[in-house]
Amino acid sequence: MKNYLITLVTLVCSTATLGMSTPASAQVVNQSSIGPSILLGNGQTAIGIDSKFGISDNLSLRPFIYFASSGTDFGTAITYDFPLRNTENNLVITPFVGASVDVNTGGNSITTAGLVGGADVDLSDSLRLKVSVIVPLSSDRGQTTGVTLGAGFRF
Repeated sequence: MKNYLITLVTLVCSTATLGMSTPASAQVVNQSSIGPSILLGNGQTAIGIDSKFGISDNLSLRPFIYFASSGTDFGTAITYDFPLRNTENNLVITPFVGASVDVNTGGNSITTAGLVGGADVDLSDSLRLKVSVIVPLSSDRGQTTGVTLGAGFRF
């Protein structure tokens, strides 16, 4: 329970700090997004909400929550983004790598640290697709690699 509370406080504080610390003039336009997502892993499929908040041109905070049969899964990842632009200097695809913390509130309340990698694909000024792979650093409680697929509304 203690790990659950620490992770929840960390997630809330990180999101609040991001919103208060980055002046509007320093934010990258349309770098943030939020939308529906599907998690495939641990022998199950879960639906949820995935988001991305741009901290700088290359750093992002990516909070998530999934509703699985084994309990609610929530956490956040911090990633380093590699924005790739086409010839008109529009953002098209952004591969990313980073680290995540995941809490499952099911029977045993498991907290897992992991590595994350994937890509955001900007389809328009308001729509983004995302795919990522999350690899847990420990599998002693049955955690396995997960894949997320989602869409996000950019803002």
